[in-house]
Amino acid sequence: MKNIIISLIVSISFLNAKTIIATYKVGFGIFGKIGTAKAVFKIKKDNTYHISIKAAAIGLAKVLSGGRVESYESEGKVINGFLVPDIYKGITQNHSKISTKIYYFLHKKRVIDMLKIRVKEGKESRSNEKLKYYAKNDILTLFFNIKHYLDNFKFKGTKNLYAVGANKKDGKVNIIAPAGKQLSQLKSYLKKKKGHFLIVFVNQKIFASKRGELYLDINDDGVCTKAVLKDVVLFGDIRGELVDLKYE
Repeated sequence: MKNIIISLIVSISFLNAKTIIATYKVGFGIFGKIGTAKAVFKIKKDNTYHISIKAAAIGLAKVLSGGRVESYESEGKVINGFLVPDIYKGITQNHSKISTKIYYFLHKKRVIDMLKIRVKEGKESRSNEKLKYYAKNDILTLFFNIKHYLDNFKFKGTKNLYAVGANKKDGKVNIIAPAGKQLSQLKSYLKKKKGHFLIVFVNQKIFASKRGELYLDINDDGVCTKAVLKDVVLFGDIRGELVDLKYE
């Protein structure tokens, strides 16, 4: 569920509100609703930010996944309108184990350290390593910052960007801002007429989707209202949709 949830939530841009709370539902085909997610984005008085996302499987998906719950966090600073991460954390847990990955961004050295923590049946193991690549963003901040990279969504074409949490080899993310016939087809496919439409390849397998091909619709406030993960083996497309949005 990870990347379909992230793609829905992380497209939220900077608004006048200091806190944004978004709730989404995720489902596919005959299985209907398979998960829910809640995201909270805060900009603090000291010009730092915090993003938290929690996603949980429900119904049959909960049974089949062993009560799977995923959570992601990003913390850092707001610099010249960009979110600049210091720490990115991902936690996956079910009834039998908890897996945690914590990434520490050393921007001046262009180094990212990763700590892995695994707890299974009460036994904990830890390991450290440096990533083989450097990226300015994690997968959350990349999409929060996307409007800057796409000239406030005026850009049309393809951009290659990099983020921790995307392609494991180098963090590459391919983003297409479609135009012409391609844009018309995407609007028709998503059944949406208004918004800013993107095609995103996170370049890793997601639910047996070879490249992690995502279709996104983002409204004028910068909030993603719908996302589709394409061509998942055996199941077809997985769809996510915004069901509640609050500004505080």
